[in-house]
Amino acid sequence: MNPILHKIVETKKSEIKVSRGKTLPDRQVPIHDWKSHLKTNSVSVIAECKKGSPSAGILRSDYDPVAIAKQYEESGAGAISVLTDESFFYGSLRDMESVAKVVSLPVIRKDFIIDPVQIDEAYAYGASAILLIVRILSTSELKTLHDHANRLGLAVLVETHNEGEVNVALEIGANTIGINTRDLDTFQIHKNLIEEIAPKLDKSIIRVAESGIEKFEDWQKYKGMIDSMLVGTFFMKSKNIPADFQSLLNGSNATQSQ
Repeated sequence: MNPILHKIVETKKSEIKVSRGKTLPDRQVPIHDWKSHLKTNSVSVIAECKKGSPSAGILRSDYDPVAIAKQYEESGAGAISVLTDESFFYGSLRDMESVAKVVSLPVIRKDFIIDPVQIDEAYAYGASAILLIVRILSTSELKTLHDHANRLGLAVLVETHNEGEVNVALEIGANTIGINTRDLDTFQIHKNLIEEIAPKLDKSIIRVAESGIEKFEDWQKYKGMIDSMLVGTFFMKSKNIPADFQSLLNGSNATQSQ
């Protein structure tokens, strides 16, 4: 495991010990259906609220997840991903809760989930879905967490980085599989990964392309292979999210460099 990823997971273990002693709030929002928003006649967008990352630093100094989420919904996003990790990605559960209260879309908790208490938090703070990363979990852990989320009525995006991890995801019954082209060990982008893996997945699976999508051409070659794409950094660097959202979908000129 990459040293940064190892450090993140170890930090999560410490955070979870503290979380176990906290009383969770009552959920304030409905669970929004995941499949109907992502499995459409066209490629849907899971648009991400992310202030920064360990590799990129602060991406958006004027980060306002609620304002960003409203722009995403108005632009036609199928779902909204919110980074809730505080120590490395500058997010919080409160960010996610605030977003979930103002949109009528599924909101996914994007974090390094390794314990059921984190899923209970996701439910309490308004998530309709969670992310599980195969790379940081054993098969039995993955299944336990996947099943726990499903019992709460939450959808699960299972993130994979190679064909072996996809097979693990299928083994535990995942019906939404993310293919992340960013290698978690080297942080390099392997754009051919989706073309190698996605066509092998049954079309009943919600197939999500993750990382490295910054322009229309980046995902056009995946049409027919994927149902959705998760896009974060591209939007976080944008000076005009609605315009760049349409440029990504339709191939018009982007505004980021203007």
